[in-house]
Amino acid sequence: MLNNENSYLFKFAWKSIRRNSGRSFFIGFSVSLAVFIAVWVVAFFDGLNFQIEKAVVNTNTGYIQIQEKNYSKSTDSSTPLDFSKFQNLMTPPVKSFSPELVLDGNIATPEGAAGLAVVGIHPPYHQNFLPIYKRIVSGKFIETTDQDSVVIGSELAKQFQFKVGDQIVLNYQDIKGELRSELLQIKGIYHYNSRSFEKRFVYINQITWQKLFLNENRNKILFNRIALMTDKGTEDAPVILERLKSNETDLKTWKNLNPEMGVVLEFHEGMIKFFFLIIGLTITMTILTPVQMLWQERLKEIRMLNILGVSSKKFWKIGLFELVQMILASGLLSSVCLLIIIGIQSYTGVDFRFLNNGISIERAGIKLPNVIYPQLSVEQILITFGFVIIVLSISYIWSIYRTLKKLEVAP
Repeated sequence: MLNNENSYLFKFAWKSIRRNSGRSFFIGFSVSLAVFIAVWVVAFFDGLNFQIEKAVVNTNTGYIQIQEKNYSKSTDSSTPLDFSKFQNLMTPPVKSFSPELVLDGNIATPEGAAGLAVVGIHPPYHQNFLPIYKRIVSGKFIETTDQDSVVIGSELAKQFQFKVGDQIVLNYQDIKGELRSELLQIKGIYHYNSRSFEKRFVYINQITWQKLFLNENRNKILFNRIALMTDKGTEDAPVILERLKSNETDLKTWKNLNPEMGVVLEFHEGMIKFFFLIIGLTITMTILTPVQMLWQERLKEIRMLNILGVSSKKFWKIGLFELVQMILASGLLSSVCLLIIIGIQSYTGVDFRFLNNGISIERAGIKLPNVIYPQLSVEQILITFGFVIIVLSISYIWSIYRTLKKLEVAP
């Protein structure tokens, strides 16, 4: 609660703001606009980074992977592990998981050749992990008991003129290093993620994979890697690592598996900090002069009040009360604008397709988003008020100090 004197000085400060309403509005609006732009950029890049991360983890990568050590070091698939030994680890924060076997192969036809990543999956687990089974445009997704069936991407089907029911000749090396060719019947064609993803990744069940590569069905779920979706993404890696405690495996995050996109996200974060610094310096220098002029114009009034017995301490109180009121006004205006604009754009998105004529951009095998959905968070609102407090405090405190310095009478 303010005492009577402080209450009077608080009201006096408000009247001073209203008396110079034009300049006060310019100061408050300038700060609010700068903060709005700065925080909108943060929200934009937060949304972009989130979408890029989702695009990466949805390329059968997951946020985190538990990899068999031999496969982790050399992508050698010949020493898979039994998933049943690790199944008890698949509890929260793990949301979904997919034990997978990976085999490098290729196909060659009159239309050309292509390298394939043949992924052996357990369909019930994989369907909870990735929604590829929902993106089947022709045929059906593979089932646990299917024999010699494969699901391919629409880009691969388009390039080689495949359709459901056709057979592909898969060339690969088995566990003994022998070159083999096997016929697989196309059961389904999916349309999901980027064109490079659709061209490279094909899916078979684990029974077929073990028959092809190991030359036997071991009647158990094996893995070279277990891809995980978790509650907090890569932040849950220490929890999984502590829980794992296995000398047979390594733990990798998606940033380890796709370092190029990891660097892109780190660059975005660094650019945001640099942008904030530039905006802060620019707006501080922009409003410093108007605030200083505002207080210098009061010099005669301040000197007269000082002669009447008003001390410099009370002038500081008046200035700080003005500062608080301007912070509240500017911060609230910025927050309302952010809530309205970003609140709308978080649903509608910001469409950048006109910049590239609607053509999808791919990088490191990832389809980059054309429509960005900014993300507003409580942290950004706190950043808004923090930015306003710093900028206005510097401007007001410096201006008050310079003005009172010109008083030639003692407090």
